Amino acid sequence: MTLILSNEEIDEILTMEMALDCVEACQDAVEADEAINSPRIDTLAPTKFGETEGVYSLKSMSGLWPAAGMAALRINSDVLIWPEVAGNVRRDRLASADGRWNGLMLLFSMETGAPVMICPDGYISRMRVGAANGLGARYLAREDATTMALLGTGWQAGGQLMSHCAVRPVTEVRVFSPNPANRERFCRELANRVNARLIPVDSAEEAVSGADIIATGTNAMTPVHRTEWLRPGVHFSAVKVQEVDEGFLKSVDRAFLFSKNPTTTRPQLYKLPSVETPEGKDGWWFKRDTPFWDRLKELPQLLSGATQGRQHADETTAFVNNVGQGLQFTAVAHKVYQEAVAQGIGHELPTEWFTQNVHP
Repeated sequence: MTLILSNEEIDEILTMEMALDCVEACQDAVEADEAINSPRIDTLAPTKFGETEGVYSLKSMSGLWPAAGMAALRINSDVLIWPEVAGNVRRDRLASADGRWNGLMLLFSMETGAPVMICPDGYISRMRVGAANGLGARYLAREDATTMALLGTGWQAGGQLMSHCAVRPVTEVRVFSPNPANRERFCRELANRVNARLIPVDSAEEAVSGADIIATGTNAMTPVHRTEWLRPGVHFSAVKVQEVDEGFLKSVDRAFLFSKNPTTTRPQLYKLPSVETPEGKDGWWFKRDTPFWDRLKELPQLLSGATQGRQHADETTAFVNNVGQGLQFTAVAHKVYQEAVAQGIGHELPTEWFTQNVHP
């Protein structure tokens, strides 16, 4: 039988502590050459959604973990636009006509090749992205960090909130986004997810003032973190490369990426010539043969002890989650599958519905 789970059912099962353990364990496996990721593949073509001109995107990533006996494939089918909001260009995925988004995750047995679980990708993605940044904070933020600034109030911002509160004794989070209704809604909806007090504020400056951790979880395609926010002891956390610029990373004492592996950190992009997006190849993350790039360290080096994290309370540190990895889906989905089976959560469908009796 093949297990079918909804995001709501995954929400019942998956905790941030589970996600942190899964992401750390699978990264250890990669470093030991015991697991493998494939590069993300983006295929783009122009499209029109109603009266809106956009870009159709088919995105996929996968990972194999032999020790767990599992492989996973994550697929997104989206219409993308890049509007300007409060002076920043942002990347938005349009909802379908029914107000929902299209993301799918398939978990396969490496023993039989058959699908053991099919589910939406949304909640697992939120937790595994949050966990990666949370691991950065575990090694880089001050152990006594109690005040956090969170810029962004979308889906991924929730993962950033939960992960940082899971690894540090955060008691207060000041939340800012340009839309007052969004920040009020975010604080109301996430209040029961963490033990910290969530406070919506009217500006980024008010959010970051006196904060021990400054985290961003936005759709912005232009830098959000600012060098004027640097002060002794602060840890900065970015959910993607576009949220920081080269000057900012040069200014912090210790700057880390998730990975510098050129094979898995450069998405394979296929697009029709007519497609133009703001996501060009002139960002600092493409300047790999420079002293600046050499200065950046990697999260796996922290996890293995090959390099040191924070050394004293006054250091400024930064972690940029520069790559999503299919293996993270494999690790987290495998844990979800195990827990769902043990707890009797989800619906089972005949596996033969998803397999075939002909040799392709």
